[in-house]
Amino acid sequence: MSVPAHCADIGVGIDIGISALSGIEIGAGYRKADSDHWTSRFGVRANISSTDPLKSAIDSALDRLMRDGVDVGDGVRLDAGRVDAWHGALLADFYPFAGPWRLTGGYAWGGMDMDARVFGTVANAPADRFYFYLAGDHYFYNGNQFKGSVSLDWNYHGPYFGTGFDWRLFCGLSLFFDVGAVVTNRPARMSMDIPHEQLYIYNTESGAWSPVQVPQLNTDVARATADANRKLSDYRLYPMIKLGFGYRF
Repeated sequence: MSVPAHCADIGVGIDIGISALSGIEIGAGYRKADSDHWTSRFGVRANISSTDPLKSAIDSALDRLMRDGVDVGDGVRLDAGRVDAWHGALLADFYPFAGPWRLTGGYAWGGMDMDARVFGTVANAPADRFYFYLAGDHYFYNGNQFKGSVSLDWNYHGPYFGTGFDWRLFCGLSLFFDVGAVVTNRPARMSMDIPHEQLYIYNTESGAWSPVQVPQLNTDVARATADANRKLSDYRLYPMIKLGFGYRF
């Protein structure tokens, strides 16, 4: 079917959409889709996204979600969450059947930072103590009030592989969908901050509790985060899901 003259395009396009893990995305690309030549099955794109334009909406949603804290087990809860993310990518598309379905490869880079406050009480625990284990050592807080913070940082880069669709609507306007992942050698890294005030540690040699020494606490926190980061190192795929609209001039 021929394209009306006032809707003809030359293949240069722009798009705007939303990425599930990176916020608002804008991009530009080229594909001469209306040509019968074999090159019409190929296209190139570049895009960048950030959560900054949605920061107030994301913060409000997290506030509602974590209003009473999110239970993560053992009487520990998370609240006061914050998420910041962004990414950029250079992509090449291949349309095997010259239709809306495409395969995509390229290179992507970006980052995601997550922070949350940790707090909690243990059900049926003595009212004046909150017990927990950290790197094999036994601790308790006087007053049964446990507070701390956890951060997760993921700065990644690597090849991107995915698939998606470009559904032509009318006069150059299209709806696009992308799903894929970045294969990266930079896993996420976790860090913890555990307050030492009113914190006691159990001495297995003397069989007594004593106020924790900051160097000992720092050692246990470092051991615990190192163990968590070893487990995180098994995850080397950063997923991406995008939906939005494009316009080709």
